[in-house]
Amino acid sequence: MPDPRAPLRIEFARDVEGLRVVRQPAPAAAASFSASYVGPAGWGFDPPGEEGAARSAAQLVTAAAGPFDRVALARRLDRAGATLSQELTPEAVELTIWGPADAWKELLGLLAVVVRRPRFDPDDIERVRRQLFERQLRETTQPAGRADRELLRVVFPPGHPYRRTGLGDRRSVARLDRDALVRFHETHYRAEGAALVVTARAPAAAVEAAARRSFGGMRGAPAPALAVPSLGSARPRSIELDLPGRSQVEVRLGGPSIAESDPEYPAAYLANQVLGGRQYLSRLFQRVRERNGLAYHASSHLESLRLGGIWTAQAGTGGERWRRVVPMIAEEVERIRRRRIPDAELRRIRESVIGELPLALESTDEAHALAVEVAYHDLPADFWLTWPDRLRAARPVAVEAAAQTAFERNRSATVVAGPLSPLVRT
Repeated sequence: MPDPRAPLRIEFARDVEGLRVVRQPAPAAAASFSASYVGPAGWGFDPPGEEGAARSAAQLVTAAAGPFDRVALARRLDRAGATLSQELTPEAVELTIWGPADAWKELLGLLAVVVRRPRFDPDDIERVRRQLFERQLRETTQPAGRADRELLRVVFPPGHPYRRTGLGDRRSVARLDRDALVRFHETHYRAEGAALVVTARAPAAAVEAAARRSFGGMRGAPAPALAVPSLGSARPRSIELDLPGRSQVEVRLGGPSIAESDPEYPAAYLANQVLGGRQYLSRLFQRVRERNGLAYHASSHLESLRLGGIWTAQAGTGGERWRRVVPMIAEEVERIRRRRIPDAELRRIRESVIGELPLALESTDEAHALAVEVAYHDLPADFWLTWPDRLRAARPVAVEAAAQTAFERNRSATVVAGPLSPLVRT
C-alpha cells in the first residue's frame, strides 16, 4: 500500500554542474508531475536604473522560448495538458511546469528550453511593458497596493532588496530594451546557486539523468550576491495617505522579521497563526471583523525569506471606521508579543496547522510547493516529516519569545491609505 507520507521525504540527487537537483516522490496515485527551476533572479537583483528587469524577464521567459513563439508555446502546452507559471520574490524566481505524469521527461525538457533559451521577442517585450505600466498605476492609486508599497519603503532602508515591489517606475521600465533583458537573463539564470525541484513517480537516479540531459552545460558562474544594508536603529512611524474617491481604507502595521532558517521560526509561525494567519480562528479576525464588524478583512502575514523577512498585520475598512481599527490591530500585536498565549488557544491553532499538512499531500502542485520550500531555504530533507513535532514542542513561553523577535516593533510602521476624510452624507 502506498505510503501517504512519501512526498514528505525529500531526496537530494547529485548536482548538475552546480545546479542542485531535488526529487520528491509524487503523491499516491498522482496522475501529474511538477518541476520548478528556482534561481537567483528576484527583483532585488534589478540593476540601478533598470528596476522592473526581474519581473519583465520572468514574464518573458515563460512567454516564448527556443523554437516556440508565444502562440506556439501556448499550443504546445495545451496539447500536452500542461501549464507553465512563474513566481517572483526579492531574492528568487520560480518557473514551474505541471503536466501529465507520463510526459514528465518531455515536459522537463520543455522547462529547460524556457529557462535557457527565452526569445525576448519585441512584441512580447512591449506587451509586458504595458502590463507593468498598468500594475504601477494600480500600485500608486489603489489603497491596498499603495499601503503595501509605502510600508516597505518606510521599514527598509535604501538599497535593501526588500524595500521595493519589483515593478520599477515608468522611466526604468521604459528603459528596458532587449539588450538589457538579455543581459539580466545571462547574469541571473544560472546553474550555480539555483535548484531544480522535481515531483514525480520516477526514482531519483532517473530524475538526475533527465536533469543532466536537459540542464547540462548551463553557465556555472554564480550570480552576484544580494547586498543587504544594516537596518540600523529606528522608531515606529505612522503614515496617512488620503486617496479620495476610493471605496475603502487599507491599514498596514508591519516591520522586519526573521528568515525561515531561524531556529525560532516554528514558534514565530505559530504566533502569526494565532494573531491573524488562521482566518476564522485568529485574534485579528475575531476581534476586528467578527465581534466588532469594523473590517472587510483582517489578517496577519509572516513572510520569511533567506535573508530575513517582513511581518504584516492588516485590515480593510471604511473611511469612517479606520481610526477605530488602527489601535485594535496595534493592541493585538502587542498582546501576542507581551502576553503568553493560553494553552488551549495555542493547542487549537497548532492542531489546525498540523491538520492541513496531509491535505497538501493530496495533489501534486501543493506537495510540490513543500519541496520547493525545502530546496530554496536549504532545509533538512526531513523538514516536513519533523514539522508537526517541532510545532508541538513550541510551548507558550517559546512562542511569546519568538513573537517578540519576529514582530519587532522598534523598526515598525503603520500605513493607512484610502479615503481618510469621507464626505458626510446628510
